[in-house]
Amino acid sequence: MPFFLFDILARGRGPFLKEKSSATFFLFLVLSLLLLILPLKVKESLSEIVFSFAYAPFYSVANQIGELYDVHQVNRVLNEKVTRLTLENSRLQEKERENERLRQVLGFKSESSYQLIPAEAVAAEPERFPSLIWINLGEKDGIRKGMPVINIDGLIGRVSEVLVGSSVVQLLYHPNCRVAALDTRSRVQGIVRSKGGVMLNLDNVPTEEDVKVGDEIYTSGFSKIFPEGLKIGQVLKVSPAKDPVFKIIILKPAVDFSRLEELFVIKI
Repeated sequence: MPFFLFDILARGRGPFLKEKSSATFFLFLVLSLLLLILPLKVKESLSEIVFSFAYAPFYSVANQIGELYDVHQVNRVLNEKVTRLTLENSRLQEKERENERLRQVLGFKSESSYQLIPAEAVAAEPERFPSLIWINLGEKDGIRKGMPVINIDGLIGRVSEVLVGSSVVQLLYHPNCRVAALDTRSRVQGIVRSKGGVMLNLDNVPTEEDVKVGDEIYTSGFSKIFPEGLKIGQVLKVSPAKDPVFKIIILKPAVDFSRLEELFVIKI
């Protein structure tokens, strides 16, 4: 037994025991004796146990870091899958919208009393409100200058130039475009044209004529260019003009000119 243990036993309740409880002292004494008399293998086992207890907090932290890394990897994989599925869903929705448009186009073509030639817009002027577009049909497809161009919503314009495999279409927004028009409710007639901007004007309507907001405006057929019954737009605003003879009538076009896709050329 080490000398310091005999020294402690000899002194009895010295300053050390005064500061610590008897239980703590005897526990320390027993552990010291055990360490002296236990075999080497047992000591090594005890050392491993003590080391494992000491290392446990560090192992726990390392394990938590590893788990966080695993969670991060799983989240990354899941996010990639969600992104792919979202893109695929968007693609399928666009396909469905395209199929619906084609069904409407085919239905419109079969119900129309006109001889229609399907076409596609392939280019447009680089303007906010373009007045010219190019279509994928030309002289070889039977397209001729002056033919009206429509879609399922209404009148778009007319063919102004024909090439071999493509044509130029003059839209309702073009400053030279004039359309003889008719209010389908009151039968009042006027001339539709653009004065800039996204809206159209119905001109040459006397102040005493009956035109109201919400009235539908169609081609009247009095022009040799556009046949009767093509929808142009709806009356958005009616107000007296500075000129006391004619009203100022603003139309909202039936066609969304920012979304010109499936078109038809009327063969006349």
